[in-house]
Amino acid sequence: MTQQWNIVVCVKQVPDADDVSIDPETGTLNRSDAAAVLNQPDYNAIEAALQLREEVGGTVSAVTMGPPFAVDVLETAVALGADDGMLLTDRAFGGSDTWPTSLALAKISEELDADVVVCGEESTDCSTGQVPPGVAAHNDWAQLTYVEELEPKPEDDELVAKRDIEGGHEMIAAELPVVVAMVFGTNSPRVAGLHRKIFAETDFEAEEYSASDLGIEEKVGLANSPTSVGGMDTADPVPREKEVFDDVDSLFEAFEEEVV
Repeated sequence: MTQQWNIVVCVKQVPDADDVSIDPETGTLNRSDAAAVLNQPDYNAIEAALQLREEVGGTVSAVTMGPPFAVDVLETAVALGADDGMLLTDRAFGGSDTWPTSLALAKISEELDADVVVCGEESTDCSTGQVPPGVAAHNDWAQLTYVEELEPKPEDDELVAKRDIEGGHEMIAAELPVVVAMVFGTNSPRVAGLHRKIFAETDFEAEEYSASDLGIEEKVGLANSPTSVGGMDTADPVPREKEVFDDVDSLFEAFEEEVV
């Protein structure tokens, strides 16, 4: 029986959706002009990881893969309450799609002897939802997807999840170690306190790992990424008729007439 759990939370730095554009020649995201922010569903993952720690004890380690400046999202996770952070950074990772990305995250999770790996359900820059199941597959661990709530059962080394399914919900239990994908917006992420923010910005130092540190230098990068962009097109805006109302009363009158 595991007395305290090693909890890993995977986070990602993504371009702000309001600033992002697509390179028409490569079909890839143009990130150069967009502000870098923490992936929104990852806030829910961090909150779920912190709640698990509060219930069973243990540690929460934030992990991300990206360039050196991706350390910013680790600082955010630490400011919110994570105990430490690991940055997977290496030019060899460049161009990795979800397969080598999930492999790298699986290796660091194994290195940290994780009992539970918590992820956001998807990233806002790609929205594939493939990384959490990929981490589980690479390590041959159980997985819980579309999770809204978690109930730890430390006496049984199990984690029970309430899953969102079509037409309702289901409760399912999985033995540790397990990978969890949290539904976006399913909880209320806490706000970082001032002291934690100062600590994250001034005293926190992320542990860095390269591809060779994880023993996967020949399995990552663009050359080992099976997906490619087959083509892209720009959708023309749909023309819409509009009518301007000078006062609220006329707006409601028009709405009532339309309904009737």
